[in-house]
Amino acid sequence: MILPAHPKPYPDELFTSWLVRLAHANGLKVQTFCHLLFPNYEIWNRDIDRHTPDWLVNTLAEKTGCSTIRIKTTTLDSLQGRLFDKNNFSGQLTWINSLKANHRKRDNNAIVYCPLCLATDNETYFRKSWRIALYTFCPIHQIMMHDCCPKCGIYVAFHRQDLGKPNLQRFTELKYCWNCQYDLSNSPCENVIFFNDEIRLQWQNWLNRIANLDYLFNQSEKEQLKILHHFLAITTSKKLAPDLYSYLCKQIHQTPVQLERSRRLSWESRSLVERHSTIYSCMWLLQNYPNNLIQAWHDKVIRYNHLLKDFRDCPDDFRQIVSQMNRNIYKELYRKL
Repeated sequence: MILPAHPKPYPDELFTSWLVRLAHANGLKVQTFCHLLFPNYEIWNRDIDRHTPDWLVNTLAEKTGCSTIRIKTTTLDSLQGRLFDKNNFSGQLTWINSLKANHRKRDNNAIVYCPLCLATDNETYFRKSWRIALYTFCPIHQIMMHDCCPKCGIYVAFHRQDLGKPNLQRFTELKYCWNCQYDLSNSPCENVIFFNDEIRLQWQNWLNRIANLDYLFNQSEKEQLKILHHFLAITTSKKLAPDLYSYLCKQIHQTPVQLERSRRLSWESRSLVERHSTIYSCMWLLQNYPNNLIQAWHDKVIRYNHLLKDFRDCPDDFRQIVSQMNRNIYKELYRKL
């Protein structure tokens, strides 16, 4: 039996955003709606955008008239083969902001948003792309993303809007902070600044292509993203290449930000500011490739053995380039520099 109200997902909508809208469209609180449709399954004590069971997708398809294929495009699993090779059940997923779900609470700012996108929506919704760590600025409006409420500083959790409100008669749009009810579409807008147009264009192209599920990444693009991710891991490492980040910032005339190095963090768990700054700086290594990389090695801010450390599924071309940096084997390259 189809639900009385069954709105379809918007373009690039995140699964949980659609689920909350679906509940509210039927006049039900999110928890009540989920308990009625999935009585023996706790939706919100896990990252349901990342791991959406087939039976749950099939149930929603039956209740909404929306195809299973369309529903699956709202999940992060639809990015498999594009941003990551396999969606493991646990552990950090490459390029995906870590949600760190603890019951219905969240321990970090994994969901970002563009206030101007929220402001121009006819009905507010959150994009799947906004769970991707590369999205530190909006490619449409050219402003920095936000990862928390600017008024109270708490993380985004639109599914918690109706919690603890037993007498709630009218549901608010998803653009309102669940904690203080601040309108997130009114968040301050900070223009994104690039001093390197080549980096800006490449980064923006990646963001647009990731959001377009019809675009098929070629092997070269996939390998570039793998290499960039590895550069980010090295740059933010607690022990490896401690001078690399400041060196890269000098190359692109960027003021370094303070990186958290006191504890071990996956790059995707870092703050929005850290992610933006390190992506921008590390993309310099991909310019004039591989000459800039070789120059950084020659300037002794990166060692060749660090470039291969823990690099699983390392592209063959990259391995070959790095192997030439072994001065004990390839002295010719060293002499030229």
